[in-house]
Amino acid sequence: METYGCQMNKAESESILMSLTADGWTEGESEADADLVILNTCSVRETAEERIRGRLGHYRHAKKSRRFTLVLTGCMAERLKERVIDEHPEIDVVVGTFNKKDLVGAVRKARTGKTRVVSALGTSYEFAESHSTSGIKAFVPIMHGCNNWCTYCVVPSVRGPEVSRAPDGIFSEIRSLEGRGVREVTLLGQNVNSYLWRTSTGFLSFPELLKRVAELTLSIRWLRFLTSHPKDLSDELLDVMVRTPVLCRHIHLPLQSGSTHILGLMNRGYTSEQYLALVRRIRAALSAVSLTTDILIGFPGESEEDFMQTLEVMREARFDDAFTYHYNPREGTRAFTMPDAVAGDVQRRRLDKVIETQRAIGQGRAAERIGNEVDVLVEGVSKKDPGELLARTEWDAMVVFPGHRSRVGEFQRVRLVSISGSTFRARSL
Repeated sequence: METYGCQMNKAESESILMSLTADGWTEGESEADADLVILNTCSVRETAEERIRGRLGHYRHAKKSRRFTLVLTGCMAERLKERVIDEHPEIDVVVGTFNKKDLVGAVRKARTGKTRVVSALGTSYEFAESHSTSGIKAFVPIMHGCNNWCTYCVVPSVRGPEVSRAPDGIFSEIRSLEGRGVREVTLLGQNVNSYLWRTSTGFLSFPELLKRVAELTLSIRWLRFLTSHPKDLSDELLDVMVRTPVLCRHIHLPLQSGSTHILGLMNRGYTSEQYLALVRRIRAALSAVSLTTDILIGFPGESEEDFMQTLEVMREARFDDAFTYHYNPREGTRAFTMPDAVAGDVQRRRLDKVIETQRAIGQGRAAERIGNEVDVLVEGVSKKDPGELLARTEWDAMVVFPGHRSRVGEFQRVRLVSISGSTFRARSL
């Protein structure tokens, strides 16, 4: 199983693995001994699809010397459907986003009937019952799809409209995870704030859902959520975070651009002033909160002034970290046909400056935390030194400190003593 793209894909891959295990499959040690290879794909950027096409070429070559079944699923499969199987004869099965529940049956049909199978014609998304096979951390999808139609984004096309998951299914999965020793859960949605479920007496909103989930958890000590849209993050949600210690003080809040003009062209639904006002409300409510973001550089029509405004917002918001990338035209989006494309060399220069600016901001934010006592979740043993443990903070930063492997899966109180790159060094308390 190879998984590309977002956390939702990772959760869905876990669900597929469980379905295959129930059908009698066991996971291979490597691709060389696999009878079945599955690529769970991403279509957000052209570079993601290019990487997957490279892997398809690799498996086309591998098929010359041995037999195995090759499956393409996920957003690239949904976007291209029958086209991709015509373009890539090495693919045996194509399963779209809305048909992942049919993957096991499609594989069985392809292997027994010696035929190529396309299952990419669904229109409604169905949540699996469970999305985690093992480990101390787990993803739990609570909603799927997006109604925002940002002009650069293919997600509404390949994931469909927003669909909220029944709360009983969410609660049941979390209880199961808790029984298996999971210590941290991340609730997932393309726009997680939009969660809304009709009940017999009204509606269950996302903040209300968070309160219900927090009441369930006993041994699950950390609860996270991804991804928040700035136009939908409410004061009610901030109030729930203030009152609910199990909710990690970390919010991923995609900015995309600091120019109100460009935000309008992107159809983001907020201005730079509104975004910064939200940041101020978040920091006033949660003094120790960490903020991370996404920044998109070189959108069609982005002037040098627009770019400078993005840098100004970054400096004022003071993000702990940022995922930065330049605009990538995606066929089927409104931005694909927009005029005033930004030249590639200009995009690269601006992106380099954004990375440089964020690195300085992030280092400053990290330096402010040196000397702090924090709780971390121990995730594993360092490959460089078996006497050191790898852990993560509440704000999702990596920490290394001396310790025994018996502590893996536990929470540990540490003092942060230094930082190298983006990794803190600490000592146990």
